[in-house]
Amino acid sequence: MTPTDRAAGYSFCLITDGRRSQQLAAEIATIRALQLPAYEIIVSGRVPFALEGVRVIAAAHHALAGQLGAMRNLACAAAQYDHLIVADDDMRFHPDFANGLRYLVANAADIDVLCVRLLNPDGTRYWDWATWGGPRGHTLLDYHESDAFVYVTGGLAIMKAAVHDAVQWDDVRGFYAGEDLDWSARVRAAGFRIGFCADATVTHDDARYTQQGNTLRFQQDLALFDRLVPDVEVAGFFRPLEPDTRWMSMDGRIRVQPKAGVARVLRLSGATLAASLAEHPLQVVMEVNGATAGTVTFNGPQSFNLALPIKAGAPLHVRLQSTHGVRATDVGVVGDERPASILLHDVTLEAS
Repeated sequence: MTPTDRAAGYSFCLITDGRRSQQLAAEIATIRALQLPAYEIIVSGRVPFALEGVRVIAAAHHALAGQLGAMRNLACAAAQYDHLIVADDDMRFHPDFANGLRYLVANAADIDVLCVRLLNPDGTRYWDWATWGGPRGHTLLDYHESDAFVYVTGGLAIMKAAVHDAVQWDDVRGFYAGEDLDWSARVRAAGFRIGFCADATVTHDDARYTQQGNTLRFQQDLALFDRLVPDVEVAGFFRPLEPDTRWMSMDGRIRVQPKAGVARVLRLSGATLAASLAEHPLQVVMEVNGATAGTVTFNGPQSFNLALPIKAGAPLHVRLQSTHGVRATDVGVVGDERPASILLHDVTLEAS
């Protein structure tokens, strides 16, 4: 849709991989509670459940590959209104969020992309007004500060539709591949201005995050029990951090035991956490039931996908072993407790 075709209003462009239906439903309810005069809700990705009054764009292949930008681009391209609110499926819009939308319209001559207060469930700040890549590094800014390297976190982007017309997200980048940093840098290079409104609030409904000084702390539950269908048992366990906590090594294992007598396919996706792998490529060896299933080589922030057949009632043991570690500082989270140089970000089972 071209800019001249868009009416005045707000298009909420949400992305999902289909695993957080309750959170997505709660998010949609908070959008509707804003009672905006002209708005729409678009959901892009893998949506294996019914959503009333919502436009769904099927993109399960992008969701499975963790291609966040591709899902966002599809939703934004379909939007009918001249302002876009692009969000993950775990956001909660507070009643005061409408203040931010009014602020963007009132300051249209000076602001093209807007950041607002984005909080963790414990009330601390998420990456709502922060920098990356400049002299300060990756850090939260005070709300009254400005910085030439400010970026927009991928979980929430509020903008004029014309911004997306000119600058789209990278379709290929997956989880933890810096798709928001890349997009923000290109938005700034294109001359668009990023502003902030402290009178509008959104909560990022993920209790694994909390603010620690001017950065965030992340605690990852690697058990993966909530990531599979009910008729399958699964366990994942990882090595602890090395004594030198600047480095992380990885030995990840998953055990799958189908309860039902149905053959299935395990689809597993992973992504590198660091951007410095171009200098030191990372090889990850995959074993299935003790036999080598192949090697994945990462030359940078990349993703991989693996499909493994599971015999009816037969257990499946998957192991992923990296050749070396990755500096924890490259993750951009101080005190990060993910003891892995790659992250298993999607595990699903499908009927074969």
